[in-house]
Amino acid sequence: MTTAKTTQLRRSARTTTSRLHARRAAEEAAAARAAERAKGARRPRRVGRQRGPQRVQMSVRLLLEDDVRLDAALEQTGMQLQDGVTEALRLWFKKLKIPVLPVPEPSPRD
Repeated sequence: MTTAKTTQLRRSARTTTSRLHARRAAEEAAAARAAERAKGARRPRRVGRQRGPQRVQMSVRLLLEDDVRLDAALEQTGMQLQDGVTEALRLWFKKLKIPVLPVPEPSPRD
């Protein structure tokens, strides 16, 4: 037997098992997909979060003691930051008797 033929046999023996495993895995995956299609099982349509009211992005810096108090208040009420800040602003506006003003129409570029 020639050296080239021996090398070829060694390579094929070395890769045959990995090719066999890959082929079996592919066949099993194809069978699983076919069984799923046969059942009519479809992944449920993913529904995203509903759009809420239009919000304005705002950034503020708080004193450390106010941040700690804010965290404690949110934890105590179980609110998220957005809900807590909105609720606090509404209570503040009510206390100051600030009326609800009409919201201007958004520009077409927005």
